[in-house]
Amino acid sequence: MRFERILTHRCTIVLTDQKIGETEYGKPIYGELPVEDVPCRADQIKRRASVDQYGVDFITENILYVGPDQQIPSDAKIKDIRDLRENTILQGVYSPENVRLVYSKVRLHHYEITLQKESDSDGEKES
Repeated sequence: MRFERILTHRCTIVLTDQKIGETEYGKPIYGELPVEDVPCRADQIKRRASVDQYGVDFITENILYVGPDQQIPSDAKIKDIRDLRENTILQGVYSPENVRLVYSKVRLHHYEITLQKESDSDGEKES
C-alpha cells in the first residue's frame, strides 16, 4: 500500500522568518508564510503510563505523519488539522516537539512529528 493513501487529513504549516517581499529600497521583508492543504495524518498514541498513589495515568501524544517531500522546520507552526470533509481533527496551533525521519531501505519514507500544543490565550500550555 502506498503511504500517500493513508494521509487522509490536511493541515496548514506556517513557516516563520521567511522572505515574503521587499521594501521599496530592495531590503527583504520577513514574516510568516503559510503552506496550506498539506497532506498529513494526525493520530493520538499512548506512549507511557504514569503510576502514582492515585492510580495510573496514560500519557498520550499527538503524532503528525507527513510525506518525504514536506520538510517541517523546528520553528514552524502547524494548525487547521482537518479531514477531507473539513471536520476538525486537532484544534489549535501546534509546534513540532520531535521530528523523526523514517527511512525505507534506500530513501526517506516519511516524517513522524510529535506535536506540542501552543499556549492558549490564558498563557497555559496543553500536552
